[in-house]
Amino acid sequence: MYTALINNNVIQDPYYRDNDLKYRWIGRDDWTYSRVFNVSSEMMKMTNVKLVSKGLDTFATVMINGHLVGETDNMFLQYVMDIKPYIKEGENSIRVLFTSAVNQAESLASNHSYLIPPACPVPQYKGECHVNMIRKEQCSFSWDWGPSFPTQGIWRDIYIESFNTSTIRYFTAETRKEADGSWAIDAEVHLDVPYGESVPGSIEVQLDVTGVGIKQNITLTHENNKLKQRMTINKNADIREWWPNGYGDQNLYKLYAFFTSVDGRSMSAKKITIGFKTVELVQDYVSGDPNQGRSFYFKINGVPVFLKGSNWIPADSFQERITKDRLQNLLQSARDVHMNSMRVWGGGVYESDEFYDLADELGILIWQDLMFGCAMYPTNPQFLSSVKEEITQQVRRLKSHASLLLWSGNNENEKALRQSWYNTDVNFTVYYNDYVTLYHDTIQPVVQTEDTTHPFIMSSPSNGVQSLQEGFVAKQPWSELYGDIHDYRYLDPFFDSSVYRVPRLASEYGLQSLPSYETLAKVYAEDDLDFWSDMSEHRQHHPLGNVQLMTEVILYLNLPNAPDRKQRFKDTIYVTQIDQAVAIKTETEHYRRWQNRLDNTGRGNTMGAMYWQLNDIWQAPTWSSIEYGGKWKMLHYYAQHFFSPMLISPYEEDGEAKVYICMDEIKIHTERHAHTHQIQFIPTRHHRAGFLFIPQSQAHSPHPGAQVSGTLYVSLYSWDNLTPLHTWTQPFQMNLTSQLVFSANINTMLQQASCIRRQNCFLYYHLGNPQNGPTAWQTLSIFQSAIGLQKAKIQVTNIVTVKKDQVYNITVSTSAIAPFVWLDTPGVQGRFSDNGFLMVHSVRYLQYFAWELVDLKTLDLAITVKSLMDIYY
Repeated sequence: MYTALINNNVIQDPYYRDNDLKYRWIGRDDWTYSRVFNVSSEMMKMTNVKLVSKGLDTFATVMINGHLVGETDNMFLQYVMDIKPYIKEGENSIRVLFTSAVNQAESLASNHSYLIPPACPVPQYKGECHVNMIRKEQCSFSWDWGPSFPTQGIWRDIYIESFNTSTIRYFTAETRKEADGSWAIDAEVHLDVPYGESVPGSIEVQLDVTGVGIKQNITLTHENNKLKQRMTINKNADIREWWPNGYGDQNLYKLYAFFTSVDGRSMSAKKITIGFKTVELVQDYVSGDPNQGRSFYFKINGVPVFLKGSNWIPADSFQERITKDRLQNLLQSARDVHMNSMRVWGGGVYESDEFYDLADELGILIWQDLMFGCAMYPTNPQFLSSVKEEITQQVRRLKSHASLLLWSGNNENEKALRQSWYNTDVNFTVYYNDYVTLYHDTIQPVVQTEDTTHPFIMSSPSNGVQSLQEGFVAKQPWSELYGDIHDYRYLDPFFDSSVYRVPRLASEYGLQSLPSYETLAKVYAEDDLDFWSDMSEHRQHHPLGNVQLMTEVILYLNLPNAPDRKQRFKDTIYVTQIDQAVAIKTETEHYRRWQNRLDNTGRGNTMGAMYWQLNDIWQAPTWSSIEYGGKWKMLHYYAQHFFSPMLISPYEEDGEAKVYICMDEIKIHTERHAHTHQIQFIPTRHHRAGFLFIPQSQAHSPHPGAQVSGTLYVSLYSWDNLTPLHTWTQPFQMNLTSQLVFSANINTMLQQASCIRRQNCFLYYHLGNPQNGPTAWQTLSIFQSAIGLQKAKIQVTNIVTVKKDQVYNITVSTSAIAPFVWLDTPGVQGRFSDNGFLMVHSVRYLQYFAWELVDLKTLDLAITVKSLMDIYY
């Protein structure tokens, strides 16, 4: 209803300034949608006429021609209503009467026999209460990164369909690899058959390009309305597997289902897109000592995959504004920085079909939370019945997607219960029993009955199978020895990898930053554009968030000191983005370094890093790497390096500079026959001269690696000179996906290079050509104490149009060492090939990819560039 009011000029942009507070009355009122529609004589002749509502948000009464045809109470359900008795040929009327979800939640809470916590969000969220009592997008009542806009409306398609005897309602498929290397498809067709009817007919399933199909005659009733068919494909058929980004191609196939009634009065067809893949969640003991815990990693088509990804939240408070173009931009941006996975977080919505289609095409594995987050939930029969139908429908809708990785029952509820986030320890047994009833007794059987090919975990984070063995709520569901962790460290020295934990898989971790000045200026008034303004505080929903941001800055950098208030705000944005980028780089590389080793307590074998969060729901300080509107923060540019297939990862430990090389992608080239693979590492433009790749078929070891030999170049620079003081070369050979290749005492290196103290110098690493090969750099002190940094003269010296549409070659020059070089194009949408980088050479070559039509002159006028020392006066 918000967008309806916007479109009719009743309200302003709800995101502008504090309109989220001014417009609270909208979510507390009731809203009705109405229209007229025509029914043809042909439709009236049909035996069945149904109103199909794919998404009504949330409490609605549906009336046709004054007659009640249905009521709804779950945003995530598809409702199919029989309207044949109430329609007539010609003009008809429909009214959908919504009631306030805020008021309904309050009523349900007040009538419940005991409190289902949390009753309300913390004050900084500026939200509504009791959202956990209703089946609605949980973050629509507010979150620590988003506003409260408790929507009502028709949020997904609504249409009328007519048929005589039956129609296909769901069509799903599971792909299975047989022992002989051939593939099989278990297809399931669910039909809508009216009560009391017996419908004889045939169901046929066909796979495109192969000509493979299967047909079966069947008699359908309302109670017996589905057919499961196994289609076995000859192992010599040209079937190519689907692989996540970085591991191979995203091969997709069309699968068709046809129903024809014996009398020919009804015909129905559906099409789905599938990929041939297998998924295995491996949770084996990591050693002979069970106390050292279990692994937690995924095999795709038998190949262990290190999950490199992020977390997805709803891309807008108003779902109808999330176009396919916006989804394409966000998910392509994820692929562009080498992500192979994305966690759809459990406080939002089950995303649109377009979202999962794009994930299939782009090779992004989807960790799918079910929509329960950061709360306890009721378990009365009506609630459980609605949840059961919700999970059934959503699993049937999503399970056939090639991109699906696993199902997770909830976000953080096991940890919240065990740590008593909401004072559940005052009556732990009650809330524990509710937890088990909802996730183990109700949800898990539905998921595992409907989908037998994808793993299910009850919560994230959890201890995986260990949580089940400890009664479904582990004693320490944040353990480093089992499952996945969520870990946030706001006031630790984020640039020091020793502060981070060593888990099996990190599915959430993050640090906040401010979005760009350009993004905030669209929703701030002139006086708001200051870090300490009331509006900056209003948009910060994380308790003490702005104080933490400033504290983090002074841990690493000096504060900007521009005399101009507006410029100082721009520079403050810049330093928060530096901190965020450095923090997530440090933590992610820490996880990648640990994928092949265990310490003496069993910690290690880390096989996933999914930072919080990819995208934004509005313009505000958050943990995102991409701003609302699609602009990349510095963090997202850094992700293309710390998720790179070939990573140089330096860090300091006990006074030594240590360098790991991480290489955890194995390209799979599928030969004509489905059972034959050629496994090798394929060099890309990031992997050039200076080292040799020797393909190794190690894909079935727990942590595979292609054998690599080459030379690491290590240079020590002083901050005041573009010429290195000294360069060392280190030959290396590695057989693991992550291996230590260099270690040296820093003080000895300083002496050899004649650098008088740490604060004056830094280390720079590269393989092959540093202009286009893997590089890395390592400071030897925080920037607060760095000595010798000069205010570099940085210029864009040349911009040339590439023949390819909307791509420009850019040359950047510098007169001195320049950390965190940041280019921007205010008013022009697009991204650079790299950004936020260190310049150690006088010239750097980049590309700019415009997301809109822009000529060279406009781009030239728009482009700006700065580096760290430009913010100090």
